Amino acid sequence: MGFVRPKERVIMQKSPFEAVLELLAAGAYIEQVSEAPLAFNIRIGSDAARLPGGVVQQLLAHRRIRQSCRVSGHMRFVAT
Repeated sequence: MGFVRPKERVIMQKSPFEAVLELLAAGAYIEQVSEAPLAFNIRIGSDAARLPGGVVQQLLAHRRIRQSCRVSGHMRFVAT
């Protein structure tokens, strides 16, 4: 009997920027939940997760998102 070596898996981690872009392409939106300090959530369906402000600023700077509307006092951003 020989030695069976498991197949090697290469797992590439995505940057938060790339991960958020994929979620936005799937229909997610970003919501600003507070102004001082700035806090953002990314929402898709009924799920939400905290999003670092630096990622949002990077998306805005690269014109990947735009302001959409204000809902219950929270600004929403959608993919461009």
